[in-house]
Amino acid sequence: MKRIQKAQIEITQILAEMENGSDIGELSIKHGISKATLYRWRKKAQQDQSEKANKLKDVALENTRLRNLLTDAALEIQALKEEITELKKL
Repeated sequence: MKRIQKAQIEITQILAEMENGSDIGELSIKHGISKATLYRWRKKAQQDQSEKANKLKDVALENTRLRNLLTDAALEIQALKEEITELKKL
C-alpha cells in the first residue's frame, strides 16, 4: 500500500470527527487510513495537549514569580524615594 502523509490540519479534522462520535471503521475507510493510524494520531494529540498544559502551567508559575519580584522592586523604590525626601528635609 502506498504511504500518503496527511497535513496536520487534515489530521486535526479527522480527529475532530472521531471525537464527535464517528465510527472508527468508517473514518478509516473514508480517509484511506488504518485504524491503528487513527489511534496513534489520537494518542499523539493527547500527549501534545498534555505537554501544552504543562508548559502553560509552568509559564503561569513563572509569571506569578516575576510579578512578585516586580512588586517587591516597586516597594523598594517607593521606600528609597521616601527616604530621599526625608533626607532632603534635613
